[in-house]
Amino acid sequence: MSLGLRVMGAGIGAVAALGVVSAAPSPARADTGVAPSVLTLTVGDGESLDAATDQRTVLLICSPLALGTHPQTTRACEELWAAGGDFGKLRGEPMRFCQFIYKPITVAAEGIWNGASMSYRRTFPNRCMEQNTNRYVFAF
Repeated sequence: MSLGLRVMGAGIGAVAALGVVSAAPSPARADTGVAPSVLTLTVGDGESLDAATDQRTVLLICSPLALGTHPQTTRACEELWAAGGDFGKLRGEPMRFCQFIYKPITVAAEGIWNGASMSYRRTFPNRCMEQNTNRYVFAF
């Protein structure tokens, strides 16, 4: 079983445990009726995650509570909520000039967003170009 699946399985288990342990909903999302949002995020140096020379994976839980192993969980969740969970609508740093150095980086997200299964994968020519598309989600 891959690390991503193990991490995601642990995350879904954590969400289920939260529902069992806590009868009261999270005050931050108590009246929104938002379904679970649990994602495994991966960043890898290279043209694909299968051939990545350096690969990092974190767990990001945005609902029912902001939790996970992501170093900036709350900010990453806020960024995703603002984009409606659509990775194509994420906006990163103000657009800046990036050097034409080809050092590819691949990012991926797998899991459940607002109760629906989702999958996202994109390869950028370099880290600068990737940072033009998001600020916190893949910053780990």
